[in-house]
Amino acid sequence: MARSISIRTVAFRSSEPTYATETDLLTGKGGRDNGGRWNPPSSFATVYTSLTDTTALAEAKANYLYYGLDPADALPRTIVAIDVKLAKVLDFTDGNLRRIMGISAARMRKDDWRALNRRSAESLTQAVGRAAYETGAEALIVPACDAKKNLVWFPGNLLTASKAKVRNLDNLR
Repeated sequence: MARSISIRTVAFRSSEPTYATETDLLTGKGGRDNGGRWNPPSSFATVYTSLTDTTALAEAKANYLYYGLDPADALPRTIVAIDVKLAKVLDFTDGNLRRIMGISAARMRKDDWRALNRRSAESLTQAVGRAAYETGAEALIVPACDAKKNLVWFPGNLLTASKAKVRNLDNLR
C-alpha cells in the first residue's frame, strides 16, 4: 500500500440525535447504505469523522447548503469525540501521496459526487475510496469543506490492534 501511516488521534462525529448511539456512530452502516464523498451508495461500511469538532458541524451544514436548504435546519446535532488508533491510513492531504496517485486536490474538491450518484455513476473520490478499501486501507485523511481535515475509516478493514471508541458514551441518550 502506497505510503500508509499510522495515527492516534481524537476524531469528531456529528450526528442527528436519533443516530447518536454507539452502533450508529461506529459501524458505518449509514455510510454503506447511503454512500458519501468517499464511498458509493450500497457499497461498504464507512464512518465519516472530522479532526475538529467545528469541522464536523461544518460538514453537516455543507450538505444542507449543497441542496439550497437552510443550514439551521441541520440542527440539532450531537457531536461526539472518538478516540481513534489506526495503522494503515492514506493521507490524501499530503501532496506527495496525491502526486503518486495522480489525483490533484482541485479535482477532489470539484468532484460533484452527489450529482454523479443521481445518474448512478461513481465519482472520482468514491473510486479512490473504493480502491483504498479494496486494497486493505483502514482509513483516509481527506480535505474537509472548511479547508481542515476529515478522517474517513472502513470498519470492515480495521486491524486487530486498531480501535475506535466513543468518549463519554454513557452521556448519550
